[in-house]
Amino acid sequence: MAAGLILFEDEHLLVINKPSGINTHKPDVHAPDGIHEWLMRREPRWAKLSILHRLDKDTSGVLVFGKTTRANQSLTQQFEEHKVAKEYLFLSTRRPKRQRFCEESPNEATWFEYVGPVGENHLIKAEPVTGKTHQIRRHAAIVKFPVLGDTKYGDTPAPRLMLHAHRLTFTHPATNEPVTFAASVPAVFEDLNALTAAREFREPLFGDETNAYRLVSGAADGLPDVIVDDYDGRLLVQWQTERRSEELLRALAGRAVYEQVVTRQMRTTPTLVTGKAEEQFAIRENGVTYLVKFGEGLSTGIFLDQRENRRQLLTMRLAGKTVLNCYAYTCAFSVAAAKAGAVTTSVDLSRNYLEWGQENFRANNLDPDGHDFVTGDVFEWLRRFAKRGQTWDVVLLDPPTFSTTKRGRSFRAERDYGALAALAMPVVAEGGTLFCSTNQRSLPAAEFEQVVRDAATPCGRTIAELEYRTLPFDFRVPAGERPYLKTVWARVDR
Repeated sequence: MAAGLILFEDEHLLVINKPSGINTHKPDVHAPDGIHEWLMRREPRWAKLSILHRLDKDTSGVLVFGKTTRANQSLTQQFEEHKVAKEYLFLSTRRPKRQRFCEESPNEATWFEYVGPVGENHLIKAEPVTGKTHQIRRHAAIVKFPVLGDTKYGDTPAPRLMLHAHRLTFTHPATNEPVTFAASVPAVFEDLNALTAAREFREPLFGDETNAYRLVSGAADGLPDVIVDDYDGRLLVQWQTERRSEELLRALAGRAVYEQVVTRQMRTTPTLVTGKAEEQFAIRENGVTYLVKFGEGLSTGIFLDQRENRRQLLTMRLAGKTVLNCYAYTCAFSVAAAKAGAVTTSVDLSRNYLEWGQENFRANNLDPDGHDFVTGDVFEWLRRFAKRGQTWDVVLLDPPTFSTTKRGRSFRAERDYGALAALAMPVVAEGGTLFCSTNQRSLPAAEFEQVVRDAATPCGRTIAELEYRTLPFDFRVPAGERPYLKTVWARVDR
């Protein structure tokens, strides 16, 4: 991750600058992670972080987590007794009539202070004495200068909610000295632009270890009908409408910019707009190298939305273990598993993609000769493996939503995923892991989980544990929609 996310860390505290658009914690089991869950998976020393206070999903700024019992007890008491000084900054289209005043309602109080103009808008400081839900936003609306972008409480839309937790001051739980932590004013406060907001949202999340991610996720980033993926500075723009935006293309700076049209009626090949064309180049993800090409239609060689699941493989204890990767494509999952010490078997219909996968192995100084690459239909091979009594410690199922084999057999995830999972169950070693994934939008998450559970029954297996995951943060979802990606990690017992 980039350095801008972490503001401070010691034995007792972790202080971050939370981006706007991420929950403090996940609101339900099928939702994307909150920043709390995401951090706990990043580093072993963060595995037991405690939530001491919360910021709304769309509010950015200073957020403190506890790392020790001493910190948890001290900060919880300070927050409950209102001994933590909180300073927020927000933009409004309207200027307060008074320089400094307090707005009060039953059991709530917020101090407001006018800071000054920012372009056509106005910067205002808010100091909540209490900490009720949406308190600043509600009080700002009551006194007639609502937060810019806060459509819930009556103001105009903006690239994001223009509310930022700027400073926190409290007593350090170990030193008993006052400490203050500050997060700089967001750039989008001065450059009120959707692309600026999209970049600022992602910059703290990625660094040298990962340089490929989704930069613009359509309407969720305030830019409907366009997707932009960044592959180490090479930008691939996918127009989901035939109406292109020259203004957006000019604003996208990178080594190279490619574009393609992807609609129900038309799918074009990526074409170079600016920069130097490259037939193939390397990107980094979680410290692993993958080779990418832009001349492969909708496929670049890697599905960026599976980043967190590949990271899961990297963190598993796979030394001396075996992994079967079905629908392997260019073997990105296999490479991650091999980096963790596993011996892998990759199955795919395309020999060309498997050869690309072997290049990915070599790009990471992994000898592909120590792993198996099997060309053919996954359904047929799973039957063969089961008949032979072959098993693997981890079996990965990430099929396309729809596909057709050379023999004409079709696969539709919504219709056939249960049959696929049932075929995979016998080849999972006792106590092993079955990973199932689909991006079938019409299949509800709970129903997909049940499909996986039901698949264990015909062969007498049981699902001992099941963990649900979905899209990473950069694949943002518009308000009111559910993420399309559904994945489960299931431990399978006899």
